[in-house]
Amino acid sequence: MANDIAMIKDNWLDLADRLKDMPMPFQRDVFLAEFGVAGTLHIDDILIKTEGIAVGNVLVLKREAGNEHDVFAIRVETANGDKIGYVPNQDSPILARLMDAGKLLVARVVHKELEDYLLNIRIAVDMKEV
Repeated sequence: MANDIAMIKDNWLDLADRLKDMPMPFQRDVFLAEFGVAGTLHIDDILIKTEGIAVGNVLVLKREAGNEHDVFAIRVETANGDKIGYVPNQDSPILARLMDAGKLLVARVVHKELEDYLLNIRIAVDMKEV
């Protein structure tokens, strides 16, 4: 019996030693989606609020579970907390459910362009494991 316990312990230590170098799930960011920020046309002073935003910058995603127009609403904000728009309706249900489950989602700017007085900001959303 003592030999069996010693063998199990040795096998367990060997397995633990091999697992320490294996990549764990979600050790890296998981890409979820890329889309244009919706509603920028309806934000007062949008050009001022987004003046310092450039490709590669991180934007903040905030859930608006109490939004009367969209139960899956996710607000997009600058690092200063200025609202610049929303995640589009077609992209928000899955992202909202992940956020509601406690997952950390991070948005980064992949494109920013002013086209005929309309600000086009595209973001990529990644899930980070914390």
